[in-house]
Amino acid sequence: MQLIAAIDVWEGKVVRLRQGDFSAPQEIHSNPLDIGRQLCEWGVRWWHVVDLMGAKVGQLQQSSVLAKLRQTFPEVKMNLAGGLRTIEDIRWGVSAGFDYLVIGSAAVERPKEACSWIESYGAQRFILAADLRAGYLAIRGWQTRTAIEPSHFFEVWKAQGIQTFLCTEVERDGTLSGPDIALYEALLEAAKPATIIASGGVRGPGDLQALANIGVTAVVVGKALYTDPQASEWISQFI
Repeated sequence: MQLIAAIDVWEGKVVRLRQGDFSAPQEIHSNPLDIGRQLCEWGVRWWHVVDLMGAKVGQLQQSSVLAKLRQTFPEVKMNLAGGLRTIEDIRWGVSAGFDYLVIGSAAVERPKEACSWIESYGAQRFILAADLRAGYLAIRGWQTRTAIEPSHFFEVWKAQGIQTFLCTEVERDGTLSGPDIALYEALLEAAKPATIIASGGVRGPGDLQALANIGVTAVVVGKALYTDPQASEWISQFI
């Protein structure tokens, strides 16, 4: 099991949302670099960096902050997510040195264009977001629920060489209510042989172990890292 730390950035600050609600971001820290230093002290070396403002409007909005994070912590593996819906932003993410680019909306709404990005930069550089509201894909910063089932999405993109999908339970994200283990069992089966990164609702080590027990190999954790005073004690089990 690999723990991936979520660093969600809004107006230059690290925040957490609840169930994808942009109207009430909860500030975690005013300086993302300080959060990065704390994570490094804890030994967390894989981060999921999200431009929440970009996710809302469909285009990267905080490039300077994101670039500073990438440049300051070259030893850390980083995903870039949030508003990657144009070739210009894809090119920026590659040139900035992010290890993985996470796309979702573009893969649903402009699949031919997304295919061209994958062909240009290699499927290994991309993680596809299959974020879920009530069992169906949610796009455009989780605000638009589609009629697309994740199993169909997996089949389409596995055929293009995608090997990893990020599946966030939007209704549970930021709630500390625990992940839906049965849902992830079904997602794992549908995605084979691709892998699933789980996200949403994780409370602590018990949830991480439960996901590991069913075969999930990586989990994005946000609120639990920043609100549990015991986090530094259990993180070491999952890095």
